[in-house]
Amino acid sequence: METSCAHDEKQEKKIENSKKKNFLSIFYPQGRIRIFTYTVKQKSVDSFRGNRCIILSMSQVTIIRKTGASAEKGLSKDDYIVMLNAGLERHLKALSLGNRLRNLLPGRVIGMKTNCLAGKLNSTPIALTEAIGDLLVTEGIDENNLVIWERQSWELEKAGYKLNASSFGRRCFGTDSSIAGYSRDFYNSGKANSLITRIMTDIVDSNINLPVLKDHSIAGLSGGLKNMFGAINNPNKYHADNCNPYAAHVSSLEPIRSKNKLTIIDAVKVQYNMGPGYDSRYLDFYGGLIISSDPVAADRIGLEILEHIRGRHNQPTLEVAGRPVKYLKEAEEIGLGTADPKRIAVDVIQINSNGRVGKGEMF
Repeated sequence: METSCAHDEKQEKKIENSKKKNFLSIFYPQGRIRIFTYTVKQKSVDSFRGNRCIILSMSQVTIIRKTGASAEKGLSKDDYIVMLNAGLERHLKALSLGNRLRNLLPGRVIGMKTNCLAGKLNSTPIALTEAIGDLLVTEGIDENNLVIWERQSWELEKAGYKLNASSFGRRCFGTDSSIAGYSRDFYNSGKANSLITRIMTDIVDSNINLPVLKDHSIAGLSGGLKNMFGAINNPNKYHADNCNPYAAHVSSLEPIRSKNKLTIIDAVKVQYNMGPGYDSRYLDFYGGLIISSDPVAADRIGLEILEHIRGRHNQPTLEVAGRPVKYLKEAEEIGLGTADPKRIAVDVIQINSNGRVGKGEMF
């Protein structure tokens, strides 16, 4: 009899004793999925369902850290290119996707969702979006098919971006632009019921989420999931109970869920308290990027870094401070990604001031 199971340590003994018939290894954005088909004894069948055994392995997160004084004053485009080349090469190989970023970003038009509420002081750096754009252009993406976007155009301008909604050059605009706006119909997922920016529904084919790692006065963590509040018309309705389950449910709305292919969290300058705005009293220089195609795993590792920095500065944990990050567990439960750190493989790369790449440490 053929039967199945989900990966569970308690079931490993039964699996080892069964007769393996087939093996197939498949790589999905969140990480490797191994599919086995077994013949098992009748006494084992009660603990299984279906006709296949699917074993989920670790979600992949890559951290790239840049040492040297440059991290304290912000990184240049060249710094980001070096970091992205090293980090993306390692991450894509872990997903068995070769060394081309395009392998992870299907379609013709690629979006880059920024986080620009803090203005020029601590928003998604222009140098980072320029570096990603340059890498994509070298892989064959047309300049005009790169779209840097935000909820409001003034947020982009406040952060130093130059608006461009023309048919020439890299585009940069908000949902309030005349060529964008919101969907006519509401989209629903769990407790989220919203109009979605047409940038996600109609304009881009794949999206890169580019949040900045910050403390958040309500949600606890401002990372990738929270950043997608900028893709809907009514984020003001989703801040109760530390943004739980709303931050998870908004990122689960289609097409946000299917088009968000990659999260790159800028953790060069981390606002570890009094966020999500800018407050120089509570700013720490981590000098890193967090890269993952699993949005939940990226946020989870970002949370560990944020909590570590808070501890170093004698700040209480976010839970003790009354801002527990509850929405990550909800995100895992609805299948958006991995929140359990035991199921996240973290690869840390260190790049020194001479550009030398080596093994790094998370803290």
